[in-house]
Amino acid sequence: MPNEEWVEMAALARRFYLDDVSKTELAAEFDMSRFKVARLLQQARETGLVTIQINDGFDALESLSDQLRQHLHLDECVVVTSGDTEVDNRRRLARAAAREMKRHIRTGDLVGLSWGRTLVALGEELADLPPCTLIQLTGIVGNDFAQSPVEVIRRIADRSSVQTLSLFCPLFAGTPEAADTFRNDAAVRRILESYRDLQLAVLSLGSWDPPITQLGSSLESSDRDELAAEGARAEMAGIFIRDDGTVIDAAAARRRISVSVDDLMGSPRVLAVAGSLEKAPAIAAVARSGLLTSLVTDDVTAMALLRLPVVRRPVLTRETSTAAT
Repeated sequence: MPNEEWVEMAALARRFYLDDVSKTELAAEFDMSRFKVARLLQQARETGLVTIQINDGFDALESLSDQLRQHLHLDECVVVTSGDTEVDNRRRLARAAAREMKRHIRTGDLVGLSWGRTLVALGEELADLPPCTLIQLTGIVGNDFAQSPVEVIRRIADRSSVQTLSLFCPLFAGTPEAADTFRNDAAVRRILESYRDLQLAVLSLGSWDPPITQLGSSLESSDRDELAAEGARAEMAGIFIRDDGTVIDAAAARRRISVSVDDLMGSPRVLAVAGSLEKAPAIAAVARSGLLTSLVTDDVTAMALLRLPVVRRPVLTRETSTAAT
């Protein structure tokens, strides 16, 4: 191998593995295509220039993952070592979720994604997907484009040869009539009708009580009062859920533009990516609902979930889902 190429490969590897610079950024920095960057990084692994060792107590976490899977009555659970900070924790969760997605996605699949800070981090970790279609599962929340589902999909598409379908409307319209207007738009209707063909849905999960969600400012005070009175514990894709796993048919649901309960129940795999000690009751509530098949979380959250009552039988099953919100 020419010495010049070896030096260039080493420089790329340092920036990618040690400085956490993305392949797209490296392509611009080194004035080469993203595909050449990927080839040189792969070559660095194959030649032994880069070696990777993982010391994460895998056996212990594998056992914890299996305990949690059974406790929550899910098909799959992946537990990772918690990070030192919230940002680090989100990055670890995103990496684990990216591995799970790559393990399951096949050519031609329709893959739905919601929004949130952890899924934005997922956009930085997920690359080299097989040809598939990524679809936005919710309308847009707030005015921060960097946290929007459009941005999540864009980041992933930058690193894979995939098609994308975006939903350019709010998650919650101002009135039921406005929501109907959005739903009847041809482009929006096409997205909503596509949800019935989801092979995989990947969602963040928020806690309504205690409030660990970015949805609060998107709803009117009357909505918040109603949800409090109804005992809302968790929200996922704008769907609100009580502690016992039942879905709340609130006024806000009639203004929501997103994937529905039946759409999620019709998907063979629904993966939530969520971690936080305070979110444990919300995660358990969503598990009781039956909407989830899979969970990626951290070990601190997993231990908190194991201290909560076991999920004996979810409210909904994939054979007997009920039409709702």
